[in-house]
Amino acid sequence: MGVSELTASAVARGPIPVEGGVGGGLPSQQSALQNRAGSSKSPFIQSAGSGLVKWQLLDTETIERAKRENKLIFIHVGYNACHFCRLMAIESFANPDCAAVLNEAFIPVIVDREQRPDIDTIYMNYVQAVSNVGGWPLNVFVTPLLEPVFGGTYWPGPGTSRRSTAEHEDESPDFLTILKKVRDIWRDQESRCRKEATEVVAQLREFAAEGTLGTRGITTQQPLAPPGWSTPTPSQAPAPREKDAPVSSELDLDQLEEAYTHIAGTFDPVYGGFGLAPKFLTPPKLAFLLQLGTFPSAVQDVVGEAECKHATQMAVDTLRKIRDGALHDHVGRTGFARCSVTPDWSIPNFEKLVVDNALLLRLYLDAWVAAGGQTNSEFYDIVTELVEYLTSPPIALPDGGFATSEAADSHYRRGDREKREGAYYLWTRREFESVLDAADKNISPVAAAYWDVQEDGNVDEDHDPNDDFINNNILRIVKRPEELAQQFNIPVESVEQYIQAAKKELKSRRERERVRPELDGKVVTGWNGLAISGLARAATALKGPNAELADKCLNAARAAASFIRTNLWDGTSKILYRIWKGGRDTEGFADDYAYLILGLLDLFDATGDESLLEFADTLQKTQVNLFHDPAGAFFSTTSSSPHSILRLKDGMDTSLPSTNAIAASNLFRLGSLLDDERYSALARGTVNAFEAEILQHPWLFPGLLAGVATARLGSPEGSPLPDIKYKATREKA
Repeated sequence: MGVSELTASAVARGPIPVEGGVGGGLPSQQSALQNRAGSSKSPFIQSAGSGLVKWQLLDTETIERAKRENKLIFIHVGYNACHFCRLMAIESFANPDCAAVLNEAFIPVIVDREQRPDIDTIYMNYVQAVSNVGGWPLNVFVTPLLEPVFGGTYWPGPGTSRRSTAEHEDESPDFLTILKKVRDIWRDQESRCRKEATEVVAQLREFAAEGTLGTRGITTQQPLAPPGWSTPTPSQAPAPREKDAPVSSELDLDQLEEAYTHIAGTFDPVYGGFGLAPKFLTPPKLAFLLQLGTFPSAVQDVVGEAECKHATQMAVDTLRKIRDGALHDHVGRTGFARCSVTPDWSIPNFEKLVVDNALLLRLYLDAWVAAGGQTNSEFYDIVTELVEYLTSPPIALPDGGFATSEAADSHYRRGDREKREGAYYLWTRREFESVLDAADKNISPVAAAYWDVQEDGNVDEDHDPNDDFINNNILRIVKRPEELAQQFNIPVESVEQYIQAAKKELKSRRERERVRPELDGKVVTGWNGLAISGLARAATALKGPNAELADKCLNAARAAASFIRTNLWDGTSKILYRIWKGGRDTEGFADDYAYLILGLLDLFDATGDESLLEFADTLQKTQVNLFHDPAGAFFSTTSSSPHSILRLKDGMDTSLPSTNAIAASNLFRLGSLLDDERYSALARGTVNAFEAEILQHPWLFPGLLAGVATARLGSPEGSPLPDIKYKATREKA
């Protein structure tokens, strides 16, 4: 695609000499832009309300203005917890020159990806298809018809001095250079921009219809780039299925074996996890590996008994590495960050999403139950920690429901003016020793060896491009108590006592002197559904070993379910809303329905409260009415979703389980619980809708593979947390 190639090659090659100053587009015949960000309910969007850029909202008013003024729309997609979103706000959007070009030549729009995941997904797929990169912030220039012209992720501000990291050695041009270049392309080659943008959308729509969106690169036209300029590398995903290629008429257990084999081939036997950095938590993939051994024996006959055991071991080894690594807050028991920028889990991306921790609770819960399910079984401490994190302030909100995230950046000490990445969690060796020596001078050397606390800090220069971590240490476990006992010639019991004392003292200092990272307190319905699910399952498993904690799980899960039903469900119009922040906002997407139904079913299993099953049934009917495709499966959006240029079906698992995988599971369960074959048929149809794609690369669909096993064999046997079957009566619709 010519325009994208030209601009993307500029990103690859470095700053481009451009002519012309601030300007572009047609003169406005209406009032000057006014910043509208403050009128949003999103904390992320609100935070941009007083800046230099005159941010608009993604609505009809904005689009009509872009049409009248014949300007490209610049869409900036981010979220409150993101470090690089904050960095770009400081470096680029607060830069007067950048703001002037944005306000004059474009219509700048800011979007919260947690509020509009559909917009985020569409343009992220575009950026990945063109340039094989992705992440946040997501920035994309689109025509007044919302068709993409060029996009990317983080772009540094002009004059920003940043060292390259090991993973990102190529320097990008600054944001001002990109703005001027795109402005000039639109001014000089508008017709070509529009033509190619329309062709790109047609390709994306074709991929979406095939089910291959996210696995294919955009095919390119003749490039606009000058001779000798490089073009973006296409996606290195598996080869796409030909439209007329014959496909098998029925999915079978062989796809579980293929998925296992591919996943095992990407497993990191040294550090756990899969692939290279950055490493994400990948809960759906880990859940699939843990689940293989709990399916009926027919699965083991196909996959192999030894292979199923190895699958469990890969998942458990990864959970151990995540537990001991730097993503884990070893001092304050405040859960886990979302990913690591290094293969060994030693440097986290410090943002903390509540939904990630809810999914981790389910994983560690299953691993703990498989290990014995007692207070002395492995992972019990992590299960209790995650429960406490999710059920305590500030995550558990006063009126019910769970907050969304905690920011990556914070103040190191109370009264500081500047925020730094990870500041809340960092320790210099000097402060570390001063805190612990005040309690007992014997503690500090043992604790330092346990958590790899070094005099000059434990983050190398290559992984600190902004100098946020100079002389600082990110705590991670590098030695076991038995090793330390031998090293310091003291009993293991003394080592364990020292570590517990160190946690207590460091936590006390941190809470006294530091400011906890900013909370995004909005309630996201679907993500609350996943939290309800995890806590309901935890309540069932903890009932014997820790009845008090089990009750805390149930109380928090019930409160969240009640909050959503009261505030985010419109019983008259039968509409579920996605966002609550002092009021409800944004009609729910298919994932909100699917994740909430999952939570309600798990809470019903834990309590036997039939009203929960009835609500789940009502939500399921609504999800079918609004999102179901007669050809099979569920679209992510309704047919009338505003300002969405594509209607997608979510089948592949990412860091979150796919909407259709969860929907299929819900339908199978409801079909069994309510003795309703219509639900079971919808479940089978949802799985079969992705047949061709699963047959080609099944490892991308671990959640739907569970649906394949259920469709072929019935509910998994021997699951660590078996479903409680309850046949309810209801009026047949």
